[in-house]
Amino acid sequence: MKFALLETTPLLEQLESQIARDDEHQVVFSLSDLNQLDLRALEQTGAQVVVLGGPQEEAVLLRAVEALKAFRGTVCLAHPCTRAVLTAYEVERLAGDALGLFVPLLPLLHHPVIQEALTASIADPLIDVGHVERVEMQRPIQSGHAEAVFDLFAQDLTALVALAGPITEVVAMQSGSETVPLNVQCTTQTGRLVRWSAVRPSSNQEPAQLLIEGTEGRAVVRLNEIGQGDVATASGVQSFPPLDLAAICAASPHAAASAVDWQPMTHSLEVCEAAQKSVKRGRLVRLNLDGHGEKTAFKGTMASLGCGLLIGGLVLLVLSAIMLNVADASGFEILASWINKVPWILAGLMVIFLLIQTLAYVIPRSDEK
Repeated sequence: MKFALLETTPLLEQLESQIARDDEHQVVFSLSDLNQLDLRALEQTGAQVVVLGGPQEEAVLLRAVEALKAFRGTVCLAHPCTRAVLTAYEVERLAGDALGLFVPLLPLLHHPVIQEALTASIADPLIDVGHVERVEMQRPIQSGHAEAVFDLFAQDLTALVALAGPITEVVAMQSGSETVPLNVQCTTQTGRLVRWSAVRPSSNQEPAQLLIEGTEGRAVVRLNEIGQGDVATASGVQSFPPLDLAAICAASPHAAASAVDWQPMTHSLEVCEAAQKSVKRGRLVRLNLDGHGEKTAFKGTMASLGCGLLIGGLVLLVLSAIMLNVADASGFEILASWINKVPWILAGLMVIFLLIQTLAYVIPRSDEK
């Protein structure tokens, strides 16, 4: 399989090193600046899979995705490729018009740690846990830029949500002005508890530790610096190898297409955005998990327009009454006659607005959660 790697990130460096040790795959195109992306030059290399690293600036990312829509192979997007929820929705919309297949890489797997833990052995290592009640993840991170910390949080959320379900409430806490330590506590739609912590690294500490508590027991997933780790349960310890990124990116497009789900990506960004707001405001933030279908958007737009029309109409009536008194007192009969028509114009606008509401019945029904 021939790969094209766009941008330079730790994930792509790991992928490139794996490809270098694999006789079945090779890197035929590499680019460190998306602003210089030339689709024709990329296609001339014979690349079959494009892996786009992230995160990117919104304008640069959208231009790159727009250009890659004409690529007939598979495009794997590292997550998070953007920090903005609306940009993620726009990327999903553009991906839907692509000639090839766009895959949000890590959300597709929910998380490499969990996926490899579940597939590395014959027995499910989490079978002793039972019904999951609480999930905690701890990440040792050097104090750095807040965006880098929240990027890692958004990436890990795909695993936490896969285990505990969609998140509805978020509380994030920091100690003073330092980025680390950071504690984010969440409640899911089903009442399960989720906690993610960024802590300062210490000696003999794994890069990540995930605790899963259930009705029948607990499991602890530990990782080392190369992504290799083990799952410890009451039945013992089971080890699993590092994630084979090359094999996943080179998977059958048909198999990937059936599993493509953008919701974990967009939801993790929504939770990440809520956590940042919680840190700034110092209080709990609730998420609205209503659907984003056409009917929901139509109702929201009509509600906004209706409020604007009512407020604007009241202001216009007050101003027209004042101007009418001034016009009558000054003898401007023509102006006064035009001002007298304002209530009828407003009434006509109200009738038109009410008639527009019937368009909701024209919108096709969809399953909105």
